[in-house]
Amino acid sequence: MNKIFYFPSQRQRQGTIALLIAILLLMSITAIAMADWITIDTDDDYIDTNWTTVSPAYEDTTNDAGIDDRDEIKIAKYTFDGDAIYFLMESWHGGDILSSNSMRAIAALDCNNDGDFDDPDSSTVKGDRLIIRYDYDQVMVYDGSGSNLVAVNPDWGDTDGNQTEWKVPLKTLYPECRGSQSPIPLAFSIVKVENNTSTIISQSDSTYLVDNPMDFGDAPNDVQWQNNEAQCNNYDTKMPCDGPRHGLTNLHLGSNVDRDAGELADAPALADDMNYSGDPDDEDGISPSPGVVWTAGGTGSLDVSVTGGSGYLNCWIDWDRDETFATSEHVINDVAVNAGTTTLSISVPGSVTFDGPYIARCRLAPNAGEATLPTGPVWGGEVEDNDWLIQPVDLSIAMNGSDVALTWSHLSQNDSEQVYKSSSPYFDRASATVLGSACTSGNCTINDAGVVGGTPDAFYYKVYGQADVSGTTIYSTPSKEVGLFEFALIAGTN
Repeated sequence: MNKIFYFPSQRQRQGTIALLIAILLLMSITAIAMADWITIDTDDDYIDTNWTTVSPAYEDTTNDAGIDDRDEIKIAKYTFDGDAIYFLMESWHGGDILSSNSMRAIAALDCNNDGDFDDPDSSTVKGDRLIIRYDYDQVMVYDGSGSNLVAVNPDWGDTDGNQTEWKVPLKTLYPECRGSQSPIPLAFSIVKVENNTSTIISQSDSTYLVDNPMDFGDAPNDVQWQNNEAQCNNYDTKMPCDGPRHGLTNLHLGSNVDRDAGELADAPALADDMNYSGDPDDEDGISPSPGVVWTAGGTGSLDVSVTGGSGYLNCWIDWDRDETFATSEHVINDVAVNAGTTTLSISVPGSVTFDGPYIARCRLAPNAGEATLPTGPVWGGEVEDNDWLIQPVDLSIAMNGSDVALTWSHLSQNDSEQVYKSSSPYFDRASATVLGSACTSGNCTINDAGVVGGTPDAFYYKVYGQADVSGTTIYSTPSKEVGLFEFALIAGTN
């Protein structure tokens, strides 16, 4: 069990009184394009030089004492990576923006996208977030009311003259407030707090969008909170457990990739396909090769589909089902893969029994060495978690009079197996017709009656196993595809 602290040390904690901080309603929304993640170190006692590569979201170039900016905020910037959102503010004022402990630099997040920044948390709904930068490098995170403290850390900020920077780790924000599932409006202000009263000294004249689309895994991960401390059980999947996450680019596995907030996980590893309306099934990039029988102590194979360029693939299969991905279970280790489909052979431990599903995690990254761990952030690529019934049945076909006989042996990994029939080759289960009854034990035979000797035609057959995992049906690797072909012979002439 891993332990991850949600709230770090609270030394030099200040501002514990309720803060009634109002951010004026801003109607203009500006989207800032981010081409890559940029990481900022806010605990190095100076303003990070990486800010030079970040374009200002807001810039007052005239020092004109405008109505909105109050002639105080000169520049406001923000950026993000897979761990945090970072903010920078530069003032026209010649000294420290936070020259007294009554001053606050604030980045406000409209987490519920309702056009304001003052929504409090309730017992059922979480509200907005105020990321408040104090002096002494301290940062406090409050709900939109300014009265409910969410997180605090004395090392999340730095100040150098008229510039100040600060951050908020994504794990301290609730899922819908991270900007990874959908964009979150952001506003900047400088507020003075005296005698329980707050006054806006300066404010940016637009809101900006924190748009940080990410893909997370969805293998089961139970997170329990005790004394503001996350205790992670099962696979480390969710954001508080440093789950695997990828900033979305054109490079991904399969045809589809979706963005999510980093809190979806369930036993069949289908959570991010079943919870967001309209999102595609994105677990379409890697699977056991159809019809290939895996051998304990031998090999198996995986079919990998890559879209958007080349990259490096890492995969783990939890062979011992202890709900962790051990180094010995790293079955594909930073293998270069190109756009299109590739089949990779993997070694199978001799102890594997194939008596049920196995959780697998695969990560595609643009560069070597970036996704060699089953957790942590990567810019580009995708992560896919799956619960695989790996072994296909060994399907045989024979003619029995006018019938086609399909036979195989039931596998213990499956609750049952079912024959599917199609008039098109290389079919998938969803487009086919169920033939006969499901087989649940022993030697299985299904007859397709009366199809031999009639009108010339062609039929194709596969068997899929299925099993119930926590109330959800998952399907096995399909068997090899077999077929019946009948042709009419027409006499020719010389």
